[in-house]
Amino acid sequence: MLGESSRQSFEPLLVASTNSHNDDSIREDQETEHNGSQESNGKASSPLPHKSPDLANNYFKNAQWSPDGTSILASRANNTLETYVLPPDLLSTPNPHSLSPYSTHHLPEPSYATAFSPTFNLADPPTCLYLTSPRSLPLRLLSPFSPSIIASYPLINPLTEAYITPHSLLFDNTNNNNASTNNASSNHFFAGSDSCISIFDITRNGQGPLSTLPTIPSRRKKLVGGGVGMKGIISALALSSNGILAAGTFTRWIGLYDGRGRGGTISLFGLRDRDQDRDRDRGVGGDVEERTGSGSGSGSGITQLLWSECGRYLVVVERGSDGMGVWDVRGSGRRLAWLRGRKAITNQRMGAEIVAGGASASGSGDQVWAGGTDGRIRVWTGVGQVEGVVEAECEMWGHDGEFCFVVSLVGFGGRREEREGG
Repeated sequence: MLGESSRQSFEPLLVASTNSHNDDSIREDQETEHNGSQESNGKASSPLPHKSPDLANNYFKNAQWSPDGTSILASRANNTLETYVLPPDLLSTPNPHSLSPYSTHHLPEPSYATAFSPTFNLADPPTCLYLTSPRSLPLRLLSPFSPSIIASYPLINPLTEAYITPHSLLFDNTNNNNASTNNASSNHFFAGSDSCISIFDITRNGQGPLSTLPTIPSRRKKLVGGGVGMKGIISALALSSNGILAAGTFTRWIGLYDGRGRGGTISLFGLRDRDQDRDRDRGVGGDVEERTGSGSGSGSGITQLLWSECGRYLVVVERGSDGMGVWDVRGSGRRLAWLRGRKAITNQRMGAEIVAGGASASGSGDQVWAGGTDGRIRVWTGVGQVEGVVEAECEMWGHDGEFCFVVSLVGFGGRREEREGG
């Protein structure tokens, strides 16, 4: 376990940035809003006074790297989805390169989740697809090569006939020995909503889910059926290399399901404070007030789940928490380690990534990369090989802004601007 004094710190080479485009995009939004306000008051449009881009709420909310490593899908606070295609001379001088969107999709409502198709290949345009879940609308299948909607998938509440907006999306991309089976499964995707996981077929345009997996026996009471199940919005989904579907909720519960989400329930457990107290007694949880800054001793909802390459360890990422828990789901079924010092005491989603690791100061094992509210990226190594409180082995600059989240080896920055009286 490394302390603060022994932590490595280095500055990576910045090879590309959206800085210039980001400023121009924010300026356009400000001018549109300003001119619209002038016209609604019966006044002629006037030039917009200079305004700092930092005052605008046009930050990056989320970003994902495409499976083929050629593109980045970024979601902005102004309800747009932007696709960035990396230049082929990315690593050549001069640096940094200026990145601008290859395509932009404007959504009528905020998007709660996005997901790349696992078959995405920039050299084969028909495979370049991604999903998004706009609020109170059907799920949309989009492509950077098309300005229109490729397909849509309604998820409707049968009692109210209102659209249900999933908070998590995941393609079924489990590797199988049978290639034909793998190709068929890649046409299916999961959508997590309130106490339910829905399974869709991407080829069924305009149709609802093939099947649904309720996470509680009854929607009326949590304890119906002897307390079996978990109630809450499914906010995170992850599929292990051996086909176990993990689902996490904002109410801090985790469910494990066999058969790539089509089998039985393997396990259900909650991240309760009494469990953390027990872990702290064993030296796994660390000091409560030190890691949360508030003395609450817990996060405020699961936002991401990450499987280790071997499929045995599950990294649980929460909002409002200064660490991440590593759970041994196939062995002891307990929290094995606490990755401390993440610096993510915020309700915004702060992304993390797990990378298959090699040799390090902590031995072999996967690595976890995570961004913090201080704009820095931290790396924990030996996931699954080290128990107890684990400090980051190294850290690096990621962004000059207040928030930084990680997309594999890419850092993005964004923040929500708090205004007086609003």
